[in-house]
Amino acid sequence: MSKRISKMLFSKERVELSLVDDLRKAETEVKKLSAEASGTGLSDVRKAVQKADRSYTQLLRASENAIEIADKFIAAAKELGIDDKEAQGVKNLAKATENDAEYWINELNASQYS
Repeated sequence: MSKRISKMLFSKERVELSLVDDLRKAETEVKKLSAEASGTGLSDVRKAVQKADRSYTQLLRASENAIEIADKFIAAAKELGIDDKEAQGVKNLAKATENDAEYWINELNASQYS
């Protein structure tokens, strides 16, 4: 019986050692992934948000400019009695992109990464 008891104890110790190894591997993986997420992963996200913000800011400016030009064209077209449908279409497109740009600039909140 003593052999059986010692086999059981030895087996139990082997299981405990195996669990210690598993725990150490899990700890190593968690630390590695945490460093990646906090380091390069987060840095990549910040850069992407800032780049998207710049793009939407440029889109907002271009849309505002297009609306201004379309308004001038529409005013001139009315004075001359010519069709302003194309300018209205450009203005509507610019208003839609302006709204999208404003929405995404607010949503991205890129200034938090500066």
